Amino acid sequence: MLVRLFYVSVIAEAVTDVDVQVILGQSQMRNRRLDVTGMIAKSDGHFCQVLEGRPESVAAVMSSVDRSRHHEQVRVLLEEPIKKRQFANWAMGLVVRDDMADQMHALHAFGKDEGSSFH
Repeated sequence: MLVRLFYVSVIAEAVTDVDVQVILGQSQMRNRRLDVTGMIAKSDGHFCQVLEGRPESVAAVMSSVDRSRHHEQVRVLLEEPIKKRQFANWAMGLVVRDDMADQMHALHAFGKDEGSSFH
């Protein structure tokens, strides 16, 4: 069984573009090892990420994200079983979309009072 998980988080204040590139490289290596695929989008203030893989592998990645000093206020917006990956060839792709900052902020605000943070 495979799952797809989508979360949004606030980028910690001290995170630089160099940090993002380091995170991307580390994520690609870890995700290949865990057979997790997906993509991450960065705006001016938020990360949005889709992860796909076996439930225990996706949970391991999310545990790492939850502990990371780079992410604040992690909110899981979707977690569902899937039959096929949408990002099968991406250990982790990065899209930078500062023009989507308002949309990512709105996504982060969604579910804020519904206890949708990952634990």
